[in-house]
Amino acid sequence: MKVKTLALFMASSLALVAHNTVQAQQPVVAGYFADWQYKNKDHPFTVKDIPADKLTHVIYAFLSMCGPHTGAGETVMQQIQQQCEGKEPFTAVIVDKKAALEVDFGKTAVDVDYKGHFAQLAQLKLEHPNLTILPSFGGWTMSEPFHEMAKDKKTMDHFAKTAVELIAQYDFFGGIDLDWEYPGGGGLTTSPWNEATKLSDEQKASEKEAYTYLVKAIRTQLDALTSKTNKQYELSTAVGVGPKAAQIDWKSAAPYLTNMFGMTYDFLGGWGKQTGHLTNLHATDRSWWGMGADVFLEQMIELGIPANKLVMGAAFYGRGWEGTQNFDGKLPTADLTSEKGATFGTSEPGYFMYWDLMQNYGTKQGYQQGYDRESQAPFLWNPEKKTFISYDDPRSIKAKAEWAKQKGLAGIFAWELTGDTKDNELVEAMYQGMQK
Repeated sequence: MKVKTLALFMASSLALVAHNTVQAQQPVVAGYFADWQYKNKDHPFTVKDIPADKLTHVIYAFLSMCGPHTGAGETVMQQIQQQCEGKEPFTAVIVDKKAALEVDFGKTAVDVDYKGHFAQLAQLKLEHPNLTILPSFGGWTMSEPFHEMAKDKKTMDHFAKTAVELIAQYDFFGGIDLDWEYPGGGGLTTSPWNEATKLSDEQKASEKEAYTYLVKAIRTQLDALTSKTNKQYELSTAVGVGPKAAQIDWKSAAPYLTNMFGMTYDFLGGWGKQTGHLTNLHATDRSWWGMGADVFLEQMIELGIPANKLVMGAAFYGRGWEGTQNFDGKLPTADLTSEKGATFGTSEPGYFMYWDLMQNYGTKQGYQQGYDRESQAPFLWNPEKKTFISYDDPRSIKAKAEWAKQKGLAGIFAWELTGDTKDNELVEAMYQGMQK
């Protein structure tokens, strides 16, 4: 027993050394890949469209586990029911097996017995052996089962074991990403503004402790896999901003993690009348509630996330409002409001993919481009329709990357790759901004 423990300890130590060495040599330039966007009729995106030569990490969104998914919609609930038949609760599973393993996206040179995105990812790894590909568990719509799983160490151990067993089946995966939104609440089914779903202080404290246990359990399983394959595996996690970041004991959890992806976007959106920047780099006296990526990232570092493991987020999309009041088209202020979120968008009301903004929201459509230099944030304004749209562009993304370098951060990542233009101008901005 002691020999096995020593072996795992040595494997873990070697893994951490390897991760830190990689970070020191190559800044992180990462992007989430949304597995459903191949169905987008106006802008279909598949693995073949990923500019892997400009990325260090591709993160597959999303996988999940057997458990409650009441907030995820009928399609996901049906998929979970199918994938979890005969499996124990909290077993890690591929949710959309058709997209992942069955759809024929074209020929590959890899010898695998499956098709889908996974076959294309195996091909991508063959062509770019230094690329790290991670499956992400959770996401906004599929984080509900984490809260149930976290109530029992045995169920966390089971998830950790089965998640690592799952990635071991597909050798192009280089680890695991956790996108639990959020430990301590604040997600889709744990809203702090809903008395029926918000977590108690006791539940928050329990989940803070559980999160550290979970990442340690997964790290242990990954290190055990390393002892079999001689490959190093990463363990990363998404980090919410503000109060959400403070709900995790980072000083205890960070040693088990390779990278922490700070979700420095969605500061504002059509869910509220407050109107302004979605993902501004710098907080100013014109920012709603003093919000800015710099403020949130500095807070994460103060909470115990090592700067060299922290990755800044960029948005490959925008959010917009209608009926914006008392705006002159110059610079948004800290009291700017609108009647409501935009009733139109790319895939949902108020949400605009970057490629769509560039194609369909220009001067011909009555939109004026603006740029807030102090905040490092672009915006669109339609004075006739009184519509305000905030987003990231190559200029703001490059500014973020350069700031990340100055602060000694690990790098920059994007939600999500399919929002970019066909010539990948946003990925190019991330890549160029992180060059030494």
